[in-house]
Amino acid sequence: MKYTFTVLLLALLPIYSNGQQSLEFNISAGYTFIDLDKVVEEDEVPGTILKDWDQFTYGIGIQYITELSDKISIGGELMYQYWYWYQVRVPFPITRAYDVDATKITPFIRLGNSDQLKFDFGPQFNFTDGVSFGLLASANYYIPISDQLDIPIKIRLDLLDNIVLTTPTSLSFGIRYNL
Repeated sequence: MKYTFTVLLLALLPIYSNGQQSLEFNISAGYTFIDLDKVVEEDEVPGTILKDWDQFTYGIGIQYITELSDKISIGGELMYQYWYWYQVRVPFPITRAYDVDATKITPFIRLGNSDQLKFDFGPQFNFTDGVSFGLLASANYYIPISDQLDIPIKIRLDLLDNIVLTTPTSLSFGIRYNL
């Protein structure tokens, strides 16, 4: 279902515009800001303690963007993002480990006055064990290579409504192909 929604979104975007269209492929890495003690407190049995953790985040994604005007574009993103890992010790002599990640679908609006500096904002649908909602905000800088190719460098912030507020913050780069 989630992939059907993405395919429909990406297929319908060109209908709304005769402007420039592009595809972006990005990889990202960064740090997830989260209160893991609170996650354990909210999500585990009483007496469980946090034993070990790693808040490194990484992701890979594709974006389809269509220009509505010189300053406004709309787009859709399909992304896989690994958020964090943690291990707990429950009151019994048992240790459990959790890898927390998501497949994301994000419709967004892109704003900017120049060809090189743009800003993205949009709601996120994060598919983990269920669906959690979030917001995307990113600042994007483009280094032109040719008329059809650019290198995007982005600072990305995701605000997620998970068990507690989860904020993966990352730096990404990739390639943009102008169709």
